[in-house]
Amino acid sequence: FLFAAGRSGNTSKLNCEAAGVEVGRRELITVDDKYRTNVPHIWAVGDAIGFPALASTSMDQGRVAISHMFDIGDLEGIPEVFPYGIYTVPEVSMVGITEEEAKKKNLNYCTGRANYKDTARGKIIGAQSGMMKIIFDRETLVILGVHVIGHFASEVIHYGLSLVDNKKTVKQVVSTVFNYPTLHALYKHACYDGLGNLAGYKVKRLTCDYVRLDTADIPDYDE
Repeated sequence: FLFAAGRSGNTSKLNCEAAGVEVGRRELITVDDKYRTNVPHIWAVGDAIGFPALASTSMDQGRVAISHMFDIGDLEGIPEVFPYGIYTVPEVSMVGITEEEAKKKNLNYCTGRANYKDTARGKIIGAQSGMMKIIFDRETLVILGVHVIGHFASEVIHYGLSLVDNKKTVKQVVSTVFNYPTLHALYKHACYDGLGNLAGYKVKRLTCDYVRLDTADIPDYDE
């Protein structure tokens, strides 16, 4: 039985009140966008301040805090777009929006999927499961979200981070050359699948890293 009750800041033993530091719900320390608390000479970052509470963002939050603390102009803030990684077996990782969020925002979106087992590298590592899903805008073809579950998902997601952050399109992905064989073929497979869905038919699942897709009916977009 798994019950996800959320996290607390676990700051009760720090006696923040004695220093005058404001603490909110779930023992989370309140900070501004520079990670300064309501006490000017006290700063806080990481799990103690709440979302996103990731090791990756927490380290950069510390860097931002120090930059402002000593006015060294190193880093003004952390990026708005960053990946999430869950180190389970198999790994799970994502960046950008989810399909549920796209529905709530009434976005005109489309999806594409790819399976590990359909790529050459997937066969080499013996992957019997694992998949990638991309979410992209139907009109501009800009990729809005990437989701991966499977071997090395937390590594594979970083190319997806670049795609979402730089507003790249599915056509740009299928035009990109990757090392072969690698799991980055998942991106091409998923984008071809998405273009097929957009055109109204499914791309045949192949057991190699090349698919045939007639994109004549899909208009070109300025990059």
